[in-house]
Amino acid sequence: MRRLLPGFLLLVLLARSAAAAPLVNIVQPPPDQPLFGTVEVRAEVWPGGAPIRKVELYFDRLRIGVKEAPPYRFTVDAGQENSEHHIEVVVTDAAGATGTESFTTPALRADLTIDVRLQQLFVNLESSRPQAGLSREDFTILDDGVPQTLATFEHGDIPFTAVLLLDASTSMQKGKLTTAVDGVRAFVHAMNRLDEAKLFLFSDHTLLETPFTSVPSILILGLTDIEPAGGTALNDALYLGLKRLDDRLGRKVIVLLSDGVDVESVLPMATVREVARRSQASLYWLRLHREGEEENGPLQAFYTAWRDAEGHRKEMDQLRAAVLESGGRIDTLERVEDVPAALTRTLQDLRDQYVLGYSPMVHRGAGSWHKIELKVRGAGRVRVQEGYLER
Repeated sequence: MRRLLPGFLLLVLLARSAAAAPLVNIVQPPPDQPLFGTVEVRAEVWPGGAPIRKVELYFDRLRIGVKEAPPYRFTVDAGQENSEHHIEVVVTDAAGATGTESFTTPALRADLTIDVRLQQLFVNLESSRPQAGLSREDFTILDDGVPQTLATFEHGDIPFTAVLLLDASTSMQKGKLTTAVDGVRAFVHAMNRLDEAKLFLFSDHTLLETPFTSVPSILILGLTDIEPAGGTALNDALYLGLKRLDDRLGRKVIVLLSDGVDVESVLPMATVREVARRSQASLYWLRLHREGEEENGPLQAFYTAWRDAEGHRKEMDQLRAAVLESGGRIDTLERVEDVPAALTRTLQDLRDQYVLGYSPMVHRGAGSWHKIELKVRGAGRVRVQEGYLER
């Protein structure tokens, strides 16, 4: 039975006998919408002659999950191929009676497939008062000085994919790493169902890397066994984090927790900065303040086999520039105890973003840099990526 109105459903239920089968209605996704990537399937269920025992989801003829109590929501991965997908929900009651609803979503029609090269902007409004309730008409986008027409406009809890880079080098001893890990635990437990993250612990090499997942228990598995040791290969770790995001779609985020002093990397930050530009990921740097260093001032004298003090200052400047031009934020922390609150602020920052999509009207060839200017009516300072490299 398909898309019945609640009043009509009530009449049907009243007309059925006590042995009637349960009813199910798939309310999400729409049956006429092509599916790509992560998709939420949501069903509403009405009992017949007995209480509901279980609700099962079959996606492309495979059983994906089972729920024994509401809400009846499931998350599936439809992949990125342009193809049909079959969705079926089966409800079974305590008497063994079943009800089912199914449909097949269409593939995107070939004659409608065009290369729109959608460019997305992730926007935060720096203001002392909330900027909720803005509409697309309040935003003006200039791409290399050319006004653009908004194709998509979203605000709020839009799913993201994040790589959490946690420095576990020797500088994180004396309980610092444990405190930082507590903040990471709170962050992953606060993620929404459609958010995904990967945890990456590093020193002068990779200590731990999880798969991308939305399951907190997988993300924090093994954290208690990590002991801080070794130097800091920050540039290399940031490069790997960005490359892990290469094949991910949608909103991409890097959260880096470190003092920012690289002493072991093979790659220079200038190379990593170029990769960050291509990835269009938003970078958030939770910068742990080093003893003896002035806030926002130059690095203290620091020499390694790789670089002298001036070399380290230049690397720090490159990292700072990469973060700011991505539309992200630098949060300087005086103590490691500030990490949990800083991660909470970062998550709230992502929740407050506007996501704007447009198809650039001017193309100048792959690798060309496009400068972005964004104006928002009635807003103060706007934080958004400075530009992008054309693909």
